[in-house]
Amino acid sequence: MKTRKIAVLLIMLFVVATVLPFVSYNVAAEEEAPKGPWVDEIVFFAEQEPAKVVDMLEKGDMHLYLIDVSDPDLFQKVKASPNLKYKYAFGLFNELTFNPVGPTFKNGELNPFSNPRIREAMNYIIDRNYIVDEIFKGLAKPKWVSFISAFPEYGRLADVIKLLEAKYSYNFEKGKEIIYEEMSKMGATLKEGKWYYNDKPVVIRFLIRIEDQRKQIGDYVAGQLEKLGFTVERMYKSSREASPIWLFGNPAEGQWNVYTGGWISTVISRDDSGDYGFFYTNLGFPVPLWQAYKPDPVFYEIALKLWNGEWKTWEERMELMRKGIAYELKDSVRIWLVDQISPFVSRKEIEVAVDLSSGFNNPIWARTIRFAGKVGGTIKAANREVLVDPWNPVAGSNWVYDSVVQQTLNDPDYISNPYTGLPMPNRFESVSMVVEKSVYTRASSDWLKLEFVDKVEVPTDAWYAWNYTTKKLETAPPGTYAKAKIVVNYGDILGKVKYHDGSVMTLADWFALWPFGQERVNPDSPLYDESALPGYRNWRQNFRGLRIVSEHPLVVEYYTNYTNQEAEFMAVWATGWPNIPWHVTAIGIYAEEHGMGVAFSADKADKIKAEWMNYIGGPSLKILEKALDECLTNGYIPFKEWASKYITTEEAKARYQNLKNWYQAHGHFWVGTGPFYLDTVNFQAHQVVVKAFRDYTFKADRWAWLSEPPIPESLVEVPDNVVPGLDATFNVKLSFKGKPYPNDRIEFVKYLLLDSAGNVLLSGEATPGETGTWVVKLNSTQTAKLSPGTYKIMTIALSKDAAMPSTKETPFTVIPQISYFQALVSETQSQINAKVSTLETTLAQTQSKLSSLEGSLAGLQSTLYGALGLSLVALLVAVYAIFAGKKKTES
Repeated sequence: MKTRKIAVLLIMLFVVATVLPFVSYNVAAEEEAPKGPWVDEIVFFAEQEPAKVVDMLEKGDMHLYLIDVSDPDLFQKVKASPNLKYKYAFGLFNELTFNPVGPTFKNGELNPFSNPRIREAMNYIIDRNYIVDEIFKGLAKPKWVSFISAFPEYGRLADVIKLLEAKYSYNFEKGKEIIYEEMSKMGATLKEGKWYYNDKPVVIRFLIRIEDQRKQIGDYVAGQLEKLGFTVERMYKSSREASPIWLFGNPAEGQWNVYTGGWISTVISRDDSGDYGFFYTNLGFPVPLWQAYKPDPVFYEIALKLWNGEWKTWEERMELMRKGIAYELKDSVRIWLVDQISPFVSRKEIEVAVDLSSGFNNPIWARTIRFAGKVGGTIKAANREVLVDPWNPVAGSNWVYDSVVQQTLNDPDYISNPYTGLPMPNRFESVSMVVEKSVYTRASSDWLKLEFVDKVEVPTDAWYAWNYTTKKLETAPPGTYAKAKIVVNYGDILGKVKYHDGSVMTLADWFALWPFGQERVNPDSPLYDESALPGYRNWRQNFRGLRIVSEHPLVVEYYTNYTNQEAEFMAVWATGWPNIPWHVTAIGIYAEEHGMGVAFSADKADKIKAEWMNYIGGPSLKILEKALDECLTNGYIPFKEWASKYITTEEAKARYQNLKNWYQAHGHFWVGTGPFYLDTVNFQAHQVVVKAFRDYTFKADRWAWLSEPPIPESLVEVPDNVVPGLDATFNVKLSFKGKPYPNDRIEFVKYLLLDSAGNVLLSGEATPGETGTWVVKLNSTQTAKLSPGTYKIMTIALSKDAAMPSTKETPFTVIPQISYFQALVSETQSQINAKVSTLETTLAQTQSKLSSLEGSLAGLQSTLYGALGLSLVALLVAVYAIFAGKKKTES
């Protein structure tokens, strides 16, 4: 029996030992990150009704919504649901855009907002806290300047900004007084509470967007304007309806006075020095409204210097930034209203990185999305709209609704870190830079090496320009200099990286179409497109040369005049990646230069009455199919004299055949190198299906470390009381997930001391203490300036690993010196009294003990007396006995 049990046990051990390795292997195989994305496919579809969106998410008919759920009431449902989760982004902001043309329009009507003082006074008319509390229900913060309050520039300038926020806080009567004064100066008259000009009511034509809270904002502002005596025409419009009026229309026509503007920062903005130029001068957009801007000459000079980077030190740059802020509010062609706090919602089982600025409008979302603990599956992703404008590789749609889909298909050379905004290499390995000493820049990334020299000379064999006439390359003239040389190592990629249609990357994909961008600005070329000129001029101003250093690995040397305070952005100005293979772009080039009725840009298509080229749908497909067949038959090589060194006719035909096979399988011409490929497109249903590209270079877990932003949490320990004329110490405690935040990962900790009205009284930087602690020390001179009352200390901590400042306001009390000394005397008196009381108690106890001892001694004395008496008696008896005995003997 015992032998049988042992045999059975040995058999079981053998089975376990044999099977277990295979079980473990299968589990590991399921969890292993695949090449390409975590999931098998994503189905994009349109849903515009917010309430339906939340319902579909709750039921599982949708896994994530690619636009924020901004309705406060619906967001409360999201927060309460056990099936949903959310992450915040902070890149959306709202403003009022004013038409500055005037004093009158072409139709003779008065435009009040041509007057800078009236525009400035509108800051007092708008109650930003009302908009935050009543319209956004807390999902926003009041905003007075262009800088987003959640990003670094605001933190750097907080001491100046806080002063202006207090100065321009809501004060309707003050704003009304200024506006009435200026309206009278402009020749308007107030009759029975209404403004008139030339006996006609002064009408404010107000373009109000209807898609989101801007409708409520518009109604609120319209009501404020009516209180001022203006007649307001509320023009409710969608984006498509409003854009031709305010953005592309002639502002002098007087079609509008005010527009409810909205903006999104698609990446975390680390440098907002271009804001003054973009929002307040003609440097911004090449459209009629921007060309009508006429800022103060001093403001324009500040904006221009910052726009062109004409500063030598960081201190000089910051001084320009400080000066410009006040001019923003003086000029006020825009009134900034709120920075939104935007929730991006998904099902609880979804894991995905969300950009702190743009939410899902960052390629990182497509490279991190997955079902928790699972490989594969289908993601159902909805958006407000899907498939808005034509797609093409040169000048197609720039709608966020289209780009968020394209981010799954295309691969960029770099991806912006969703938490810091700094570029991260995606398709290059490393960069080394040599920079002219006169340029201020710094690097904080380990993939970038930085060196400074006196001068950067461009070698004479570097590519410099394309000669339109000779159709040949021109090299850099002797004595050509640049601000920087940027050497980029892309790795050993040629002959290895695959495109979606099966083509393999060659040097042709990098350089065969190099003349194309320059031919688009050649007036004698059939490819000429006037809309390409602004971009080309900017490129030409900065581009100084290019050289191919090696092919294996591919190393390219760029020379540029572009500079940035952070060297990473200089590097990625130069880097590139041929996401679209040359042959895909070539069929569009062929169709446009052969006059087949399509054009890459909407502007050119409109001018020549052609179709805006669309690679994924519409009438363009048949035209491009015909172009492809002709290219395949002829072995077409664009810019042949140049490109033939990279492409043979046989190679061209093979590429076109790949594309033809792709088109027959998928019904479109969109081919890239991204982690997904475009499978099907349905314009009628507004639906797109993308599928995993398993020949993608990288595995799905490449960006897994970006799961959560390490934003420090702040706690400020304040003194019990601050006394004027005495030192005071505040301890700022920084942590993340309950652990002290390493001091070496903190960029800075600033502090502002605010009075009860929000005025900035003191400001400075904290110094590092023990790990996770930063110390604010106020000396006696600083505290002497503080009157008794309640104050706040605002601390602003910026991490090197998350570019969203951690801001904390903590109240503290300043007490009068006499109160302090009275309290001190009272405390001292209490301490003395306590000690006296203790001493009295001790004395009483001692006295009691002495009394007790005295009693004991008295008793002892009595005892002794008694004992002595007895002893005497005994002695007498003994003596008596002796004498008595003697007497007896003698007898």
